Amino acid sequence: MTEKYNDACIKLFEFIKMLYQGDVEFKDVINHFSDGKYNGKSNTHVTLNKYLNTMRIFGIKVKKSNHKYKMLSSLYKLKFDIEDLRSIKLLKKAGELLPDGATKSDFENFIHSLEIRYDESAQNILLVEKSLANMDLRFANSEITEQFKYCAKLCNDKLKLEIIFENDKGEELNLLCSPIEQVYQKRKLCLKVLGNNGSRVYDIPVDSIKSIKQLPLSSSNQSIPTTVVYRIKNRLAKNYKLRDWERLDKIEQDGSHIIVNKNEDLNLLTNRLMRYGTECTIISPKFLKEEIVQRINKTLENYKNDDLD
Repeated sequence: MTEKYNDACIKLFEFIKMLYQGDVEFKDVINHFSDGKYNGKSNTHVTLNKYLNTMRIFGIKVKKSNHKYKMLSSLYKLKFDIEDLRSIKLLKKAGELLPDGATKSDFENFIHSLEIRYDESAQNILLVEKSLANMDLRFANSEITEQFKYCAKLCNDKLKLEIIFENDKGEELNLLCSPIEQVYQKRKLCLKVLGNNGSRVYDIPVDSIKSIKQLPLSSSNQSIPTTVVYRIKNRLAKNYKLRDWERLDKIEQDGSHIIVNKNEDLNLLTNRLMRYGTECTIISPKFLKEEIVQRINKTLENYKNDDLD
């Protein structure tokens, strides 16, 4: 069994090496996993899907397009800020001017090798800039562009913030926090921050912010994500499809699955988990368990206060 596991690991690492070298033809992938013995009837396709799922669990995204497999994200990430990304964009445009040939191909492969190593922060910056570029032209020079620049400055300054904002319940909150990055969610520009106690990440829509004050204190733990661990069971566990930012931690004896979720917007995640009802239980963090209990209790209060015949 150990020898079988070793062979599987070698197959996987060889496939990853092939992807790092560029797009891989489907027939070459099939030949690789069948040791050149694929006859159109074996279960090589099933084996290939298992390897692709394993790579996904470890954060390696692979896409099949035009009968080729292409690596979209690497296991190893590099941290790029907005100026780095703009420099790479300029290099990419310059590369388009090169005449076709080996030099241009090598240059494109170099740019691709950088792009697949973008960390989550860099990917979010690109998403925000793309969203702004695709907006209606009448908004091109509007307030949101200034908000984008201001949020970028806050993140680059790396100072602690005191933010007063209105949450989705209409409550005004005062939060001491460290800026992490800017993200674009539900067609809104948000400032992602880490709470002062270091246990929770907030995605605050910029248009809900009443005031921001920079404090003369350096922020820390810039990349700490909010990690939520929860248990799902029964039919949900059998049919559950992992998101890109989730991984299966373990399968317990009763068949329930322990899922680790990193950095998903907490409002969206909470709403989703509550829809699973009794087949889902949050294990950590404690504050999220308490929020779920509060929501359930408020719902029960609505029914207790109703006049029932």
